[in-house]
Amino acid sequence: MRPGSVLAAAFVVWISASANDAFGEQRLMQCDSSGYRYQYCPADTQGRVVLLQEVSTGNLCRQGRGWGFDNNGIWVDKGCRGKFSYGRYDGGGGGGWDRPGRLMCESISYRYRYCNANTYDRVSLIREISTGNLCRQGRGWGYDSGGIWVDKGCRGEFRYGRDDSRRDNAAIAAGILSALGAVIGSSQNEPPPRPSPASVPSWAPGSYSAYDPESEDNVLLNVRSSGEVSLRNEVGGIVNSGHLRDGLIYWRNGNQSWFAREGPGVMLGDVGSGKHYYFRRSG
Repeated sequence: MRPGSVLAAAFVVWISASANDAFGEQRLMQCDSSGYRYQYCPADTQGRVVLLQEVSTGNLCRQGRGWGFDNNGIWVDKGCRGKFSYGRYDGGGGGGWDRPGRLMCESISYRYRYCNANTYDRVSLIREISTGNLCRQGRGWGYDSGGIWVDKGCRGEFRYGRDDSRRDNAAIAAGILSALGAVIGSSQNEPPPRPSPASVPSWAPGSYSAYDPESEDNVLLNVRSSGEVSLRNEVGGIVNSGHLRDGLIYWRNGNQSWFAREGPGVMLGDVGSGKHYYFRRSG
């Protein structure tokens, strides 16, 4: 390899899976950011990548900053050089990576940490171990499909993943969906007059998502520049709709929620119950 080349040194190792078994294939790859430049290493990650060893020095391989991945490959930047495991392999145990579970993820000495897990975009904080209310979602912790991150001293126990055996689509517990107005047909109160686009903050329009651990459903929130708001379940069905005006969402079923920017996402607070929910921006 020529000095200064941006090309990554890659090696691939197959972890055995018999032809008769339906286990996934896990491989290893080294991907290097040479000259502190961005490098993309193509790979069929199947949505799962783990940093096995950092080859660079200085803690340069922090996920989301020094490296990351998508379904088609792994990227490194800012000098990160590392050996990665990617793909899916259950070791003959029936798919442990895809199982729901719990994990402890801790920000030691107030430093950022990323804990790998196949979250299926379903994560909830079960218990905060740190003191001082440091685990505020969007600031002290968050997640993506590949894991959970903590920062600024947050130490907590998290539940993640999908457990289809526990789903009951006919019953919605007292989570986000019910608090923010599930079953729109139960009340057809007309919302207040529609706000003018000028009354909608410039940062507000967009798509947001949150995981409701009670109903085990992803909740989708869409805010338009016109002030129109819709709340949907993960299959796209409308749960409620309304309009945003002067920091409040007036839902069609008569409920109201305050609406505020929180980190990279937004916070919705149910005026009636006082409960609040964090939605992260998804588009």
